[in-house]
Amino acid sequence: MSDESTATGPAKGSEPPDPEEYEAESRWITWKEAASRRFSRGAAVQEEQQPEPFESPRAFRQWSIEAARGLLDVQFRRPATRTLLPLAYILGLVFAFAVPIALTVLMWRFSAVLGVLAALIGVPLGLTIAAAVRLMLEFLVNASRLATRVEHISDLADDLFQALSDVAEPVNQLSEDVRAVQFWRFRRGGSRR
Repeated sequence: MSDESTATGPAKGSEPPDPEEYEAESRWITWKEAASRRFSRGAAVQEEQQPEPFESPRAFRQWSIEAARGLLDVQFRRPATRTLLPLAYILGLVFAFAVPIALTVLMWRFSAVLGVLAALIGVPLGLTIAAAVRLMLEFLVNASRLATRVEHISDLADDLFQALSDVAEPVNQLSEDVRAVQFWRFRRGGSRR
């Protein structure tokens, strides 16, 4: 029984654990936990599914609600880029087809030759507008993803700075303690004689 009590309890005559070691270990654990939360949040952001409003009527209703919330958020507290992207693309495609049609009808009123010429130019014009809308929206999505990643990296940098500042304090204290000892000066003095 005495063997069990000594195995589970502290040994007699041993010094209590150093509180600085516990503090340094707790700082390390805290930083590790914060970093793991940041990484898991970053992974969740990367795995975020884009809204698919045309999968089912229920998905369309949910997307409509989210789109309305995004449009009515005048304080810009929630990002609505991904939610409003399908709506913006549909409106861009409608604009890409409406402009050449309107141009053709307008030119047809002036003369038949201008109407035919506008119809021939209208097809490439509509495709160009549609391509420009698509490229602009893809750029917007990529900028949104980049901003999310930069924010994640900034959070990681803040955590790392905090961890390094927590480590710097004990290292500075150790450096001051080593300077205070100055045992090497005694050797120099003894070698000169």
